[in-house]
Amino acid sequence: MRKKIIAGNWKMNLSLAEAKDIAKGLLTACDSSSYEIMVFPSALHLESVASIARDSQLIVGAQNAYQSGLTAMTGEISPVQLAELGIKTVLVGHSERRQFLGETTEFDNAKISYFLKHGLRVVYCVGETWAEREKGNTFSVLEDQIGKGLKGITSDLFKNLVIAYEPVWAIGTGKVATPVEAEEAHAFIRKEIGKLFVGADLVAENIQILYGGSVKPDNIKELLAKPNIDGGLVGGASQKLDLFLGLLK
Repeated sequence: MRKKIIAGNWKMNLSLAEAKDIAKGLLTACDSSSYEIMVFPSALHLESVASIARDSQLIVGAQNAYQSGLTAMTGEISPVQLAELGIKTVLVGHSERRQFLGETTEFDNAKISYFLKHGLRVVYCVGETWAEREKGNTFSVLEDQIGKGLKGITSDLFKNLVIAYEPVWAIGTGKVATPVEAEEAHAFIRKEIGKLFVGADLVAENIQILYGGSVKPDNIKELLAKPNIDGGLVGGASQKLDLFLGLLK
């Protein structure tokens, strides 16, 4: 049985005080919830939020990191520095980094490979734009992002990998894929993972796949009822404590 995950991506939002208040408010919920609960704060807030979450069930992850030890790479964060804060989870491939910062699937593959080999847990984001969906290219885009993004990842590393399907057209727009559309994409992703190497069908069955894109307390129940949807990667609704708690009910 795959455990459900509710992950909050706070992006470049929240003051330090707001981030700390939400983290504190989630501690009790973590103790009683059947979900894995994750938050991805701004890099400047990682140390404070990680300190609050220490010795709790709340998982704190980084929105980005660079695939290297300590080195001359201006503006980036090393997994070595994250480890000093007790942070072992990283987002890779979010559509905003692809669209606005030029990250390619091949670059994401290098990150995923490095992070997994160095013991980090990776949440790898995939998804199509509205133009790609309108042209009927949803599945070809997902096939490319799974095939190239996970190229060379060995079976033993998949235990630390989570996939997040985020249709780009639904992120922050108020639009949301219907449960049927989301389930169809999740099932396809699971099938593609099962084709990566001999024996990957078992890996595909066990991997957690999250849905992201305008997830809210009033639609999450119907989404999570689908057999291939294992949780949510949530933006706006994770940035207010009452809404985040509403996602967990």
